Amino acid sequence: MFSTRVRRRSLIAAALASSAIVLAACGSNAVQSSDGPPVYGGTLTFYDPVEYQAWKPTNSLWSNSQVSNNLAERLVWQDPETGDYKPWLAQSWTVSDDHLTYTFTLRRGVTFSDGTPLTAAVVKRNFDQHGFGDEARGITKDPFWTAYAGTDAPDPETVVVKLSEPNAGFIQILSNYRASSILADSFLERDLNGQSDIRNWVGTGPFVVESADGTQGVTLKRRDDYNWAPEGSKHTGKAYLDRVVFKTVPEAGTRVGALKSGEAQVARNIAPYDEETITADGGTLITIPVQGETNDLTVQLIDPASPVADRNVRLALQAATDRTEINQSVLSPNYPIPTGALVKGTPLRGDASSYLVYDLDKAKKLLDDAGWKPGSDGIRSKDGKRLSFNLRVAPYYQVSQSVLEVLQSQWRKAGAEIKLTRPSLTEYESQLADAKDWYWTQGQTSTAEPSVLRTAYDSEQQDVLKAPQPDKKLNALLAEQSAEFDPVKRKAKIQEIEDHIFSQGYSIPLYDETQVFGVAPSVHGFTTESTARSWLYDTWVSPGGH
Repeated sequence: MFSTRVRRRSLIAAALASSAIVLAACGSNAVQSSDGPPVYGGTLTFYDPVEYQAWKPTNSLWSNSQVSNNLAERLVWQDPETGDYKPWLAQSWTVSDDHLTYTFTLRRGVTFSDGTPLTAAVVKRNFDQHGFGDEARGITKDPFWTAYAGTDAPDPETVVVKLSEPNAGFIQILSNYRASSILADSFLERDLNGQSDIRNWVGTGPFVVESADGTQGVTLKRRDDYNWAPEGSKHTGKAYLDRVVFKTVPEAGTRVGALKSGEAQVARNIAPYDEETITADGGTLITIPVQGETNDLTVQLIDPASPVADRNVRLALQAATDRTEINQSVLSPNYPIPTGALVKGTPLRGDASSYLVYDLDKAKKLLDDAGWKPGSDGIRSKDGKRLSFNLRVAPYYQVSQSVLEVLQSQWRKAGAEIKLTRPSLTEYESQLADAKDWYWTQGQTSTAEPSVLRTAYDSEQQDVLKAPQPDKKLNALLAEQSAEFDPVKRKAKIQEIEDHIFSQGYSIPLYDETQVFGVAPSVHGFTTESTARSWLYDTWVSPGGH
């Protein structure tokens, strides 16, 4: 255990208190000691391993969202420490007794970076593009916006959002960085290509785009007239930093070296093997288990003739997966071992640990019973077809390759072959469009609300399973938890969902998704929103530290 590591308090403090991965912490999401009063000015350089891609508001790419979260804002702020919802662009709101109407009163005096005012009409247009899509502009409906029935703007300061059915997670959606960021009319008038250019973003945030360098970098500059930070911020008025320079730097060693030399002040996705180097050089590790789905392999059921169409094969591969070995071999204590579909700390999560027990003998028996017989090289076959799976290293995740290499060794012991490839980000996203030959896909969706499971698994939303025939029972369970507002009853429904997902072998959790930031000693007040996207409003750098 490294004494200088820190992590944010969970929404469920008791769960963290009992966890073996809890690290010494100063008790706040803004973790650096201040060493005197905050200082205005300076440039913070932020190194990220992943290229920046299409900048549409719903792009959840980790690199993009570290930037965009500082440009566009939401009606509601979810406190990353407590999970409480607080006023932001909306100064207040009410919810009807039937949970179908949400009425917001907008904060006065808020303007976009082009000088136009924030009005209810602009909010309506944003929400309509999310909830309905805009076919003429090439904008598809946002899967987060379940049962959206429309928004009314009866006056410039009042926003009335209507749903066709209750959604217990709706307020969280309105606080989510990729589901409800508010942008100006000049942005909304553009088609998908125009909205995918970061230079066209016009938000209400504390920073604006100064320049962009394709997929390699973005520079933000401070907006000096900003004065509407969310409730709970450490100061008012403009941000402290003059500029923030985001750069793509894929090499792990280069990012770490830049922190030591002062070339960079923040680096994302510090590799487990570099964690001690950061702290030994006087830096700070900020490690944040990201609420929402665990990082997993989700089965793709698009091909009814594939091996994974057989439930016993899926359950066998689950039993052949040793998550403790993965953690101890290539991760660190900062990556919690998953015990369900949701990351520890996500509200109302269930416990599916009984489904996730490593049992190689069980895996072999299930495959024997399914008719898969070992060949001379140990790999099983059936009807002349090898039990072989193409898996791709996911470029979004620093630890993907090392984790999948351990998994490759584990599954081989059961007689299943993994053929591992490492596509570029562009190649990877192109391959995602054709799931037929890829029976498992690594990923996760991060939202500090259990309804993320509906966003992912509902056949009318992201439909991650891609099954020719929807799982009607799963769809019904997902809808039932959305309609349940009693926390105890809703937690029971979420447990039913987890039981169903894992009894069917739909998901093979690998690790609890965790973001690891390396922060130089000169940086103070670095923080994130509720799902580990940087929020640099309260961040400042010591003089001479940039």
